[in-house]
Amino acid sequence: MSLQVNDRMLFPQGKRKAFTLSYDDGITQDRRLVELFNQHHVKATFNLNPGLFGRNGTVAAGKKEVPHVKVDAQEAAVLYKGHETAAHGQYHECLTGMDTARCVEEILESRKELEILNKNTVTGYAYAFGAYDEMVIKAVEASGITYARTIDSTHRFDIPENFLTWNPTCHHDDEKIWDLAEEFLSDRMYFNLLTPAKLFYVWGHSYEFDQNDNWGHMENFIENMAGHEDVWYASNGEIREYVQAYRRLVFSVDGKTVYNPSAVCVSLGGTFTKEYIEVPAGQTAKLIPPVEM
Repeated sequence: MSLQVNDRMLFPQGKRKAFTLSYDDGITQDRRLVELFNQHHVKATFNLNPGLFGRNGTVAAGKKEVPHVKVDAQEAAVLYKGHETAAHGQYHECLTGMDTARCVEEILESRKELEILNKNTVTGYAYAFGAYDEMVIKAVEASGITYARTIDSTHRFDIPENFLTWNPTCHHDDEKIWDLAEEFLSDRMYFNLLTPAKLFYVWGHSYEFDQNDNWGHMENFIENMAGHEDVWYASNGEIREYVQAYRRLVFSVDGKTVYNPSAVCVSLGGTFTKEYIEVPAGQTAKLIPPVEM
């Protein structure tokens, strides 16, 4: 016998599923991608290199060569409205092998220019080339970054323990993406001791759809993922902020009440029940009594 304690994190309004996207480089193919996301009301984080705004180029990386043209600053300020913009380095430099001072400069300059451009605080990051090590992580943290995305697929729906090494579920061209989508959208219980909530995180570059001639794949995928009432569609930053609010909750010794010191309302429930409570910002709430299992 054991007790099911109903103190597990759920997403807003008691939802048990969250979907987020992350796209790098700030290129002209993002125009079509943003239009697709807006059409279906999904949210993404776009990781930009402000030092390269407006630059013309191409990319091949062993595949078909296609344009890799950066949007300019004026367009970036408008194009990504309704989504989140995060830093991707000032010049998309590989941070591993640099000294700490140069790492911090590459990160802070990109933060500063994006904050001036969008008139908001930027604390998200995506590692250029997916490259990082312990020194880079320390530099990222010292630069005021609160989360940083890797390119290491987990093929799972777990909440990251360390947001400075936030591993996505998969790339949009992953051969397992449709199986993952089916599992995510199902109501089958997701077994995780920390929370029954599922987070599906997809990343990529929009130029890859030109390289692989598979815009239709992404259109079908987003159409399949969108419009589900039991899914929270959020940016990377919104998810990190919500999880941090949960982690700041203060539970009473007897396990009957919980205080929320943050500015974000948090939903709590159990693994084996659909019942949930909301803990409003700055308030104390009663927990659902534990259940014998």
